[in-house]
Amino acid sequence: MSFALGFLNRVYGQTWYPGLYQDALELFVVAEELGFDSGWLAQHHLGSEGWLPSPLILLAAAAQRTRHIRLGTGVVVLPQEDPVRLAEDAAVLDLLSGGRLELGLGAGFDPLVAEAFDQRIEQRQQLFDIKLERLIQALEGQPLTRAGHALQPSAGGLRRRLWQATSRVESAARLGNGLMVAPALSAAELIGRYRQQAQVSGQRPRVALVRGVFPGSSRVAVEREVLADIRRYTDKHRSLGIYPLDAHAPVDQHLAHLGVLHGQPEDIVTALNEEGLMPNLEHFVVQVQTESTDLGSAIRRLELVARHIAPELGWTPARRV
Repeated sequence: MSFALGFLNRVYGQTWYPGLYQDALELFVVAEELGFDSGWLAQHHLGSEGWLPSPLILLAAAAQRTRHIRLGTGVVVLPQEDPVRLAEDAAVLDLLSGGRLELGLGAGFDPLVAEAFDQRIEQRQQLFDIKLERLIQALEGQPLTRAGHALQPSAGGLRRRLWQATSRVESAARLGNGLMVAPALSAAELIGRYRQQAQVSGQRPRVALVRGVFPGSSRVAVEREVLADIRRYTDKHRSLGIYPLDAHAPVDQHLAHLGVLHGQPEDIVTALNEEGLMPNLEHFVVQVQTESTDLGSAIRRLELVARHIAPELGWTPARRV
């Protein structure tokens, strides 16, 4: 079994603090040293669930501190972007990083953020489709004006490095875009549908499974550590009508619903093998942070993933010069 190993940082924090972005950059440096193949940043506006509205800017800084690790957005909320401007920024970043950008896109879910952009959350899929078509035109070098002007600088091979976080997997497959999928409860079905459509469409499938992975001394110890953060997260999603479990459900039930694996590394390896999803992945992307996770704890979890979990699943760090 062979797959690329990545990490996702939602740039969490209970409050904003001046060193937050520096800590995020440090994770890229550490992850590259550990052999991770990719690092991904999530976009969040208005501090809704994270503190990074501009992931491409932070990835540009990460590009200057690293040499090999691929740099991904997981995800940019496309309905709230101008697609031509996004294409321009992405093309510049891809050039700065030596072609390391992986551009992940999503439709968003938060009605308050949509309101800030003078949109209705009900419009998000329609807006996503319209703007994705324009983004692809730009990345492919198609004319953007009647006079024939195209994207400058050109985007090189970036068109082949688009990803979608979506349940509309057939659309992503037909377009040849990669699929970013989470949580685990519906992952098998989504991956199966995506791969079937990719085969029909003659496209090369690319699947990235995003999982919360919290290794520790025991399941109970990890549950105690993340309890308050999980409660806040699920309360927020419940208030938006997109989270089904009762507020009083035990924390282990919430973690299972969210697809979070926790406990000793060997137990996490066993759980992943029993799920049977790993052979169907090109990328395995771990999230090791909740809102209260400090930098040292995040680094220790990345170390455990790279040294004691991923190798047992068949991952081998790339040899780098």
